[in-house]
Amino acid sequence: MSSDAPTVRLDADGKPLGFIDHPEEHRTIRFEIAEEGIGLLTLDRPDKLNAFDERMISEIRSVVWKIAFDEAIRVLIITGAGRAFCSGRDILGLGYENNLPSPQYRAYVRANHEMLDDLENLEKPVISMVNGVCAGGGVEIAAASDFRIASERAEFILTENNIGVIPASGAASRMIEMIGIGRLKEMMMTTLPVPADVAERWGLVNRVFAPDGLMDGTLAFARVLRERAPLALGMAKHVINTCRNTDTETGRLIERLGQSVLIPTADAREGNAAFREKRKPEWSGR
Repeated sequence: MSSDAPTVRLDADGKPLGFIDHPEEHRTIRFEIAEEGIGLLTLDRPDKLNAFDERMISEIRSVVWKIAFDEAIRVLIITGAGRAFCSGRDILGLGYENNLPSPQYRAYVRANHEMLDDLENLEKPVISMVNGVCAGGGVEIAAASDFRIASERAEFILTENNIGVIPASGAASRMIEMIGIGRLKEMMMTTLPVPADVAERWGLVNRVFAPDGLMDGTLAFARVLRERAPLALGMAKHVINTCRNTDTETGRLIERLGQSVLIPTADAREGNAAFREKRKPEWSGR
């Protein structure tokens, strides 16, 4: 068997853990600790403008899975190597999947959707640090993140219409409330690039920095999140994401349920004690 073959990780009972990992070093991404509590995942195919293929999807999912279980990492930043954040799906690798019958195609592409769902559901803040070109599926990675911080040189482009298809991995479903139906139609139907300053006005981007200040600005934002109560951050993601898709009465029920989980935690007790004692809280994640 080839040493390149991916292996399925098993738990103590021999059951699959639910993600694919590669036994050797990552080839398409880099992961490092930027500073205490902050992980930095770099998409690393600069010659392809960091377009993702099956291997990159697998490697991203393996890192996100590990971060979910690493209590030392409180915040994840995603960025791209070279002049692009991510140009989306690797077009040159689409020959196989595009020739599948519709049911098999849907099953095959589900891995892409699950990667984006992993980012959205990770119970830790995820920041897309958009350093340059952000196109197609790259926009969908950014949209699945909690925050988007961009270089002044960044551009957001939904290019799929240029090859006769549509963005189909969350652009419409995640971005329609984010930027509004008219602006989303403009992006999807014209394929015109949206500069970073316009994306900020539209609500797609949270902060914009000069290129040489992008990392410092992103790390400063990440430090704010790192100092917040980790359980409450994770619950906030769940409640906000779920309330987006439900009616207001059900949303208030979800809020109460989420709060009922947090109230008895050690962190909630610590937060209340720190407030009374006028000191900085020391979160345990418990």
